[in-house]
Amino acid sequence: MAKLIHSGDVFSKTIISENGSNALGLQSYNDNLGSLPTIYDSQGHFVHVVNSYFFDLKAALRLKDINSNSRGLFKYWSFLESQNLSWNNFPPLKHLKPTYMFRSFLLAEIKKGFLCQSTANAYINHVKNFYIWAINEGLLDIKNEKEAPFKIEKVSIQNSGLLAHLQPTIIIDSSDLRIRVAQSSQGIRSLSPLSRNDLSLLTKCMMCMPIEFQIQCLLAMLSGLRIQEVSTFTIEALKTSRPVTEGRNRHEVIIGPASGVQTKYGKQRTIEIPEQLLQCLKRYSISERRLSRAQKLKQKLLAIHEGESQLNKDKAERFVLSERFEPLFISEQGNPVDKASINARWSDLHKKAKLSNSSFSHRFHDLRSTYGTFRLNDMLEANIQPIEALELLMGWMGHNHETTTWKYLKYLKRKEAQKEKFALLDTIMHEAVRSLNG
Repeated sequence: MAKLIHSGDVFSKTIISENGSNALGLQSYNDNLGSLPTIYDSQGHFVHVVNSYFFDLKAALRLKDINSNSRGLFKYWSFLESQNLSWNNFPPLKHLKPTYMFRSFLLAEIKKGFLCQSTANAYINHVKNFYIWAINEGLLDIKNEKEAPFKIEKVSIQNSGLLAHLQPTIIIDSSDLRIRVAQSSQGIRSLSPLSRNDLSLLTKCMMCMPIEFQIQCLLAMLSGLRIQEVSTFTIEALKTSRPVTEGRNRHEVIIGPASGVQTKYGKQRTIEIPEQLLQCLKRYSISERRLSRAQKLKQKLLAIHEGESQLNKDKAERFVLSERFEPLFISEQGNPVDKASINARWSDLHKKAKLSNSSFSHRFHDLRSTYGTFRLNDMLEANIQPIEALELLMGWMGHNHETTTWKYLKYLKRKEAQKEKFALLDTIMHEAVRSLNG
């Protein structure tokens, strides 16, 4: 089976050097691309063509994050090996071409519930872009239409930008590999908020997890933070809190570049945090458990400055940021927590939850959609006008487009039986927060 391995730092520029014993060697300098994903086949051989593509994405196109690209191509390469197919062999019949066979495989994965449509579409898009690159680079020779891996299509999509009134639709290049999503379900099936029973089960399972992970779950569920925003939450962000209601039961907190929290698109925004959770965060920030970890982080930073510790580019950037903005969450080893560690903890929780309820299939990101749907429903029940409620939710959750926020309203319209208020979410989480506050 193919393997996906992430390398250490990769440099696009090197020089040939000669040491005292006349031995030649390569010495890297400048233009550090950071870690690169690398695919090896089932025989352990380096897959040159796809790895060259990954290098080009970072070195030529200057893409900072190609994790999605690597996952899509790794899925494709694993499929090719399982079916004993070649990436560059395209018979005249469409159903025998590896690209269309991969599309059929993804559709089967969707039908079984193993894959969501948006992820499948992303995989297909990465495969399409890889082949376009290979053709342009002369690595795949297409002599006629029958040998092509797919057909390019022009697709019209609805414009949701500020100039939509001038240009209602946008024409983009796509392919006949594209997995079409029914118009009635677009933007709705992607939401999977936790039900009342799921929340109760989650609370029970959370009690057995480390305190840091419990707080991380609560930040996502009660404030709508993305996993990257949770993992990079800072002490500086905590200091920006201020009450927004007369009863002081909710507070506003600023996240983004100014407070060191890594938000999507680098946007700065204001989120809301319930009073109980805010007090929990403050207590944890000065707890002996966290302060001992912060001390380890300071020692590592000192070692880095003195040249005693060497880190790859990605890790070095995280440590540099933590020096400017002290992270709230630090590992036991003294490292700034990243989203991979949160996902690992979620995987452990998921296994616990599955033992009690085999149908529990939520991701950490579903905690965010739980906040969005419950909070919106609560505002609508409080007779806040839908437009005003959507504007508030859009600001709190940091959506770039109104259409993203509208899908929460569409979801609620389709779920008339779901009448739980956001207050219910507060109630269910009350025991977890109370235990954390001691």
